[in-house]
Amino acid sequence: MKHILQQSRLNHLIKQRNGYLILSSGLLILCLILVLLCFSLSNRERIILVPPNIEHSFWVASQNVSSEYLSEMTLFFSYLRLNVTPESADHQRQMLLRYTDPRYFGALNDALVAERDRMTTQHVSTAFYPVNVQVNPKAFSAVVTGDLLSSVGTTQLPTQRVMYQLQYRYDEGRLLVSQFQEVKSHD
Repeated sequence: MKHILQQSRLNHLIKQRNGYLILSSGLLILCLILVLLCFSLSNRERIILVPPNIEHSFWVASQNVSSEYLSEMTLFFSYLRLNVTPESADHQRQMLLRYTDPRYFGALNDALVAERDRMTTQHVSTAFYPVNVQVNPKAFSAVVTGDLLSSVGTTQLPTQRVMYQLQYRYDEGRLLVSQFQEVKSHD
């Protein structure tokens, strides 16, 4: 009788163990599926941004950005670089350098310091009025066209139509300026 009772208890424990083993194996497989699903969906997320002082909503993802974002940031950087007085040049230079690729930092800083020195000695102020922005989101580049008004002291110089090309590097959600140069018009 003891042998039958012992065998019965042993069979019950083996069934219980097998049940828990099947349950834990199923949970392990489910966890692995969830981990794989999380990794596959992690690069698909887009963040929708609607700031109060920007005209259009835009999105940024882990590897790319919308054309609206490039356009808005190009206008922002253009204003920082081209709407300058001798008094505001240092502040705007520091603001622009915060968004500059480290590989381009030295060259841009040198160019902005030289522009500031020239503006200070010649009493030049500039104002930029953008007319058009063409963006290439795949290449992270943009060309902004606009009218540049310059004044020396109180004398207004003739308006110039200028084009600037901005090249960007997208690094961990940050858009960094890697090139900001004037380009000649093809007209």
